[in-house]
Amino acid sequence: MPTTTAPFVGQYAQAAQRARTVAEIARDRFTTDPNIRAALYAIADRLDAAAREFDAVPPGAYEHLPSEATEELFTAEQIAVDHPAARFPAELGEYVLVPLVDRDLPFPRRLNPANPDFAQFAQRETDQAHALHLLHNDGLHQWERTDDWLRQVFKVWEKHLRLEAEIAVHNARPCNRR
Repeated sequence: MPTTTAPFVGQYAQAAQRARTVAEIARDRFTTDPNIRAALYAIADRLDAAAREFDAVPPGAYEHLPSEATEELFTAEQIAVDHPAARFPAELGEYVLVPLVDRDLPFPRRLNPANPDFAQFAQRETDQAHALHLLHNDGLHQWERTDDWLRQVFKVWEKHLRLEAEIAVHNARPCNRR
């Protein structure tokens, strides 16, 4: 019979590595806008702080989410929400917490262009949703090559958030309002 008091140090190290990888993704994201660059670096700084908190969990500690780490993840997510042009999903912390919690990975909401006949938007949205679905279900890749997997996931999210911005512009045009 499995015990509920087994240490979870390996999972904390995995969460810390995931946080560091997502921080690298933020730092590597190209932008010419200094405000967005500052937001990306702020997201990366919060993720690095979360990684340090996960790394600080002492050997023999039992499963719980360190409050300092979750606060840092929440702050990073809030920065992403406040700066949509950074193209980071608001649920970025869920990808960090995978080793510690049993929750479904986030999936983007439907974009709903004002003109549903605009096939280019629909096809791109379908392709991105399919790619993210495949990545979420690729357990082997996710656990054996986590850094590469995260880079692929965040690339799909970046494309989706860029499409979301395009659709917002499209929907705001007077000729496309219902």
